[in-house]
Amino acid sequence: MSTAPDPPKPNPRQSSGFLVTTSLPDRLPASRLQQGDTFALPEHPDEPLIIDLITPNPERNASLLISTRDRTAPITLHMEEPIQPLRMPRTFNVTCQLCEATTTTDLELVAHGQPKTWVCNRH
Repeated sequence: MSTAPDPPKPNPRQSSGFLVTTSLPDRLPASRLQQGDTFALPEHPDEPLIIDLITPNPERNASLLISTRDRTAPITLHMEEPIQPLRMPRTFNVTCQLCEATTTTDLELVAHGQPKTWVCNRH
């Protein structure tokens, strides 16, 4: 398992220009999770967990309470605890590097990577 990130690559799903993305690492800190994400704990990689609700833990500093669809009790994770991301849909506002035009794009971070730069289709 390589820990080096993949080099930037164009995202073929971007129809309004040329979007360059970089892939996510195999492990992320739990603090990167949001409602609707799917992740697995490193010790149970074959058990996907879908987040229904994520809130700061009021009793433990730097911890999160994560309610998932298949568990009755929430999971408590330290914000820096590594998780394996499986699905992380996000919406981004990106700005053209040449003319400063903007657009909104939906990406699935695990499949498509994080946006790094965008050039609109006018160039």
